[in-house]
Amino acid sequence: MKSIFIKSLCVTSVLMLFSLAAFAKWEVYSNNNLPEGITAVNGSSHIITDGNWIISVYRYADDNWYLSRYNGYNGTGYIAGSGILDLRNLAEDCGVVLKGSNNGALERNNNIIEVYFPDTYEVMVGNTFKECKNLVKVDLGDNFRIVGSESFRFCSALKEIVLPETIEKVDTYGFYGCSSWELIDYTFPESLKEIKDHSFTGCTKFSGSITFPGLTAISGSWHFEDCASITSFNAPKLTTTAYKMFNRCNSLKSVVFSPDLEILTSETLNDGPNITSFYPTVMPKLKEFGYAGLRGRRNMVGDFDLSQSSITNLPKYAFVDCEKVGTVKLPETLVSLGEAALGYGKNSRVVWFMGPPPAMDIDALNPKGGDPWVLVGGVKYVKEWEESENLLPFDSADEKAKAYAAIKKFNLSGVAPVGKWKYQTGGYTHYVGVETPKGSILIIR
Repeated sequence: MKSIFIKSLCVTSVLMLFSLAAFAKWEVYSNNNLPEGITAVNGSSHIITDGNWIISVYRYADDNWYLSRYNGYNGTGYIAGSGILDLRNLAEDCGVVLKGSNNGALERNNNIIEVYFPDTYEVMVGNTFKECKNLVKVDLGDNFRIVGSESFRFCSALKEIVLPETIEKVDTYGFYGCSSWELIDYTFPESLKEIKDHSFTGCTKFSGSITFPGLTAISGSWHFEDCASITSFNAPKLTTTAYKMFNRCNSLKSVVFSPDLEILTSETLNDGPNITSFYPTVMPKLKEFGYAGLRGRRNMVGDFDLSQSSITNLPKYAFVDCEKVGTVKLPETLVSLGEAALGYGKNSRVVWFMGPPPAMDIDALNPKGGDPWVLVGGVKYVKEWEESENLLPFDSADEKAKAYAAIKKFNLSGVAPVGKWKYQTGGYTHYVGVETPKGSILIIR
C-alpha cells in the first residue's frame, strides 16, 4: 500500500511540475549572467527560459530579438525543453520582443510538438524547423510575413499551420515534404504574393481546389510536385507560369492564371496533369511561349487566341498531342515554328497566321494522323504567302483534284487551290488555297 502511495505521489508531482512549467513566466538572462549550470551558446547573446524550455536568443536592439543557434551545423539553438513551445507572452513576461529566427534556430529538434509565436514575430530565416519530425502544429502569430528557405522541410508530422493574413512569401523548399499538412479546397491568404522553388513539393494531402488569390511572383520549378490530389489550381493574378510546376499532379484538371499572362514557361504542364481546362486561352500580353509549354494535354479543350501577343517563336512541341484543342491564332510578330509545334491534331482544326509565312522546321506542321486541318494566312499578307519559296506548284491535275477534295471536307466556299506547301510531314501533303473575295490564304491537309 505504501508503495502505491509513493508512486501516486511521484506521478502527481511530475504532473504538477509540467503544469507549472506550462504556465511559468519567461525569464531572460545575458550570457554574462547565466543561471548556474547553463553554458552560453555560440551565436547568441542571451538565453530565455520558462522552467521547461531553455533557448538561445540574440538581441539586435531592445525591440528586435531573434531565436538563434549554435555556429555551424552540428546543433540547434535550444538547450533543453520538450512538448509545447509557447512564446506568446515573451514581451509581457521579460521584455523580449521576438521579431524572427536565425538560420537553423531549432532544426532537427524532435522534442517540439507544438509552437505558438507572439504577434511580434515576422520573419523565419531558413531551416528554422527543418526536420523537426514530431512537430504537429505551428501558429505563426498575427503579423508574420516570410517563410524562409527550408523552414519546415521534412516536417512530416506537421498537420496544422495557422497562416496569418499578413504572410507575403514562401522561399525555396519552405514547406517541402510536409506530407501530413492537410488542406482541402483551401484559399491561401491574399497577402501571399511570392513563392519560390519547390515551395510545396511533397505536400501530398493538399486536395481539391487550391487558390492563391494574391500570388503575383513565382520562380524556380516543381512548386507542387507530387501534390497528386489537387484537382484545380487558381492564381488569377499570376502573369507567369513555372517549369514543371505541377509535376506528377495526376488529378489536376483545371488551371487558372491571370488574363494578362506574359510568360508560359517550358513544360508548364508536363508529366502528370490531366488538364481539361486552361485559362486564359486569349493571351494579348503573352511575350514568351516556352518549349513544350502545353505538350501532351490530350483532353484539353478550347480555342487559343495568341493573335494580339508579341511572341516571335512557337517552339518545339508547343501544342504537340493537344488532340482536342481547336482553332489557334498566331500573331504578326511570329517569325518561326519549331519541330511539331502544331503537331497536335487528330481532329479537324484551323490555325490562323496573322502575319507573313514564318520560317518552319521541317516537322513544324506534323499532323500526327487523323482528320484534315487548315492553316490560314491573314488577309494582310496574302502576297507574301503566295510568293513564298515554300509554295510549290501541283504536279498534276489529279493532285489539284485532291486539293479540292481536302477543301471540301471543311465546307469552305470560294477557296481555290493554288499549290502545295513544301513541307509534307507524316506522309501528308499540305495544300494551299486562296479564299476569295476576302483574300485569305489557306494551307489545308
